[in-house]
Amino acid sequence: MVRVARQGSPTDYYHIMSRGNNRETIFIKKEEKRYYEELLQTQIEGKKISVVAYCLMDNHVHLLINSDLPEMIEAIRWVNNKFASRYNFKYERVGHVFQGRFKSEIIDTEKYLIQAIRYIHNNPVKAGIVAKPSEYDWSSYNGYLDEAKSLLNEGERQKILEVFAFSTDEFISFHMEEETEEFLETEEDLEKEREEKAKNIISKYQRENLLTGESELYSGKANLEKLIIELLKESRLSHRRISELVNVSRGIVHGMAKKI
Repeated sequence: MVRVARQGSPTDYYHIMSRGNNRETIFIKKEEKRYYEELLQTQIEGKKISVVAYCLMDNHVHLLINSDLPEMIEAIRWVNNKFASRYNFKYERVGHVFQGRFKSEIIDTEKYLIQAIRYIHNNPVKAGIVAKPSEYDWSSYNGYLDEAKSLLNEGERQKILEVFAFSTDEFISFHMEEETEEFLETEEDLEKEREEKAKNIISKYQRENLLTGESELYSGKANLEKLIIELLKESRLSHRRISELVNVSRGIVHGMAKKI
């Protein structure tokens, strides 16, 4: 497979994800997460990258950094290679630790920047590990709430807090809002997120319209059409999957899509 050249960001902000090979755990112990942070700190001190947000999950890493494209590539490769070498030595294994090369996407607007920060911080909440992002020790969330030492670049931290008028209450409230955008993920995880969003849309629609079950939902044509249109706009699922969820033919969903 031919590798696609990475696209440079006009803002120098990048969302980066590295996942364990075969979705395996790469941080078996806390000390491994600390070591990964130490490696990042080395690149920060070398002025290769500035960290705006991060979250270290057991089997993958999310980073949001500010950097020139060549330095970003060099820094993250170095961090991942160093970590993989020690990991393989420690556990007496060979082979890839990370699944292919790290993924990256450009962040080209302020709105997308702060939404990406929220998405990264809410990873452990979405995974059911904690009830709120402040309870997770391996992300930059708490670094925004106080000035405790962290990987965060202080200048970047201040820029983000300025968006919230330097109010930590506003920052916290923003993280509690429903996510509307899609961010860098594997295809499998992205499909799961879309599926979950679609099911939430259906449940919400039933509550708001006082529909007690599937029979009532599917019996009213007007109700059904509104629901299908909302699913098409918000869930980004395929027409086939939407037709399965609401128990109608694919042709009906195709027809609704033409009305949007």
